Amino acid sequence: MWHMEAFRSSLASGATDVFQQVTAITAGAVLAPSGSGFQVSAQLPFLHSLFGVGAHLENIQPQFASQQPLPYLTFAANNKGTAAESPPRFWDLSKNPKALRPTEFFNIFASQTSGGAENEAVFVQWSDNVYTPAPALAAGPSINGNGQFTIAHGTGTTTLTANAWTQVTITLDTPLPAGFYALVGCRAMSAGALAFRIRPIVEPLWRPGGVAVQAAGQLDAPNQRYYNPSTGRVSKWGVWVTFFQNTFPYVEFWSTSADTSEDVFFDLIKISDVVTAGAL
Repeated sequence: MWHMEAFRSSLASGATDVFQQVTAITAGAVLAPSGSGFQVSAQLPFLHSLFGVGAHLENIQPQFASQQPLPYLTFAANNKGTAAESPPRFWDLSKNPKALRPTEFFNIFASQTSGGAENEAVFVQWSDNVYTPAPALAAGPSINGNGQFTIAHGTGTTTLTANAWTQVTITLDTPLPAGFYALVGCRAMSAGALAFRIRPIVEPLWRPGGVAVQAAGQLDAPNQRYYNPSTGRVSKWGVWVTFFQNTFPYVEFWSTSADTSEDVFFDLIKISDVVTAGAL
């Protein structure tokens, strides 16, 4: 399992090698705040992935005590502009996640090269380093779609709050048949979106996410979708969350504008016809 939190603040004009702290966003956060950062959870003590977006964003540098005495990790290149690039500049450490010390402080610093102050946004995901493989697919047609992969499209009409997490209820074009499902990939789009995360109606607490797109032609981050049409391979992220058809998860958007229309594509595998937790 993995979980996303956001950092965002205005950084004064600087240079490539001048790092300034980017402030953790505590509104809607699940992890415990610590100063201008977050405290590493004992349940998610690995750095899974991260990405940043800013008009003149240069480098991203997570800072945490257990990295010392080695230099802090410094990530470049990053997404320059008002949206993630296509393909996005996304740092995926999920196959070899960076081990952190539970309860230590995790901070984000960044550098930018504009001639004045500029807002930078950075999104970080932590994991438990436990890979839950996607359910095995049926070898052929099956009863009620069990073992089959599908991509379910849905829309939302929530007015997003700019530069904050906003929960959106998604209405699917076609309702799901009764049963138990695994979410194994996702694409989220709105006019000003930078990031998204999945919020289960029931457990677990964590909210896995990814890079959001602002236009139909933008590419998703590698491993964010279940199937990669370029390579023919399936994602190494495995299962994001599981749910019953009547407890379909919410999607939380982070946008730079008050969007009023959201599009989401859910990569799903139907596991079984079971409709209650006690029957699993």
